Amino acid sequence: MPGPSKQERSAGGTPEDGRANRPKQTGQPSYTRASREGHRIAVVCDDYPKTQVSSEHFVDIQRAIGWLVDELPEEVFTPRLADSYWLKGAAIMVCQDEMTRDWLAAKVPTLVAWEGSRLKVVGMESLPTFKRVAAWFPGPTEDTEQCFSRLRRLNQGLDTGQWRVYERREDPNGVRLVLSIDASSATVL
Repeated sequence: MPGPSKQERSAGGTPEDGRANRPKQTGQPSYTRASREGHRIAVVCDDYPKTQVSSEHFVDIQRAIGWLVDELPEEVFTPRLADSYWLKGAAIMVCQDEMTRDWLAAKVPTLVAWEGSRLKVVGMESLPTFKRVAAWFPGPTEDTEQCFSRLRRLNQGLDTGQWRVYERREDPNGVRLVLSIDASSATVL
């Protein structure tokens, strides 16, 4: 059995029965646009960046915020969270409005997301920025940590704790690493 056929249209593009096409609605932002343009805040551990939110604790934070929302009386303010994601050791919350952002900023320090958790809210500008760099280490090296250790010995105050290795290539003359390093490390180097 064939499916429904397309509506017949005249040469002008308006259906023959005279109904005009609905205009595209532009007043309401799409979910993607709203989540992209919302008010972003970062929920971090009290001593961030030393202690970072793990992916498991990110889920605990989401759950704890859900409990806070569930406890609100229905006739009171309703928080509007558009999205949340885990980034740079922080739980990023995308709030649709300033009231939600302010409410969440006030409630987060009282959250007990996991035993012993102490959380705070910071702006996105407080999160470290990362740079992609390539580094050459001459001679044989057994592992990446040995390379990092050498760099820390040669550069006082260098913290390699947040570095990530994108690529490692060994050859007889040494090792080439492609790294993601925080901006503060780049200034030390």
